[in-house]
Amino acid sequence: MDQTNPFATPEAPMPDLSRTVQRATLLASLRTYPIPTISVDDYALLIGVSRPRAYANVNEGRVEVQRDGRKLQVLVAPLLESMGFPLTPPTLVAGADPASEAAILGAYAAATGTSTEDVLAITAR
Repeated sequence: MDQTNPFATPEAPMPDLSRTVQRATLLASLRTYPIPTISVDDYALLIGVSRPRAYANVNEGRVEVQRDGRKLQVLVAPLLESMGFPLTPPTLVAGADPASEAAILGAYAAATGTSTEDVLAITAR
């Protein structure tokens, strides 16, 4: 029996959860403080495919990308929406630090390609 994992048995070893943890951490950070684009490697991690499969998805047009010369970046907002996580900012909390609210609004505005006023209009709905 595995001494590091008391629940593992020879018949059913515990899977390595590092990729799952990395995927969950990346998704949580993108939903909390979004950025406009991520690398194709991060896209592969996020959707759980190999790096070659991720590039095949890009070449087949299955994911929206931004090309800058040879550099490929996956657009975050359409990706999260296709995964069922619409990119809508959290409702701002009364009495919260204005600097952190401005940073969150700015991040959402940059990720969606809109203005902070548009982001505020979304949160007011």
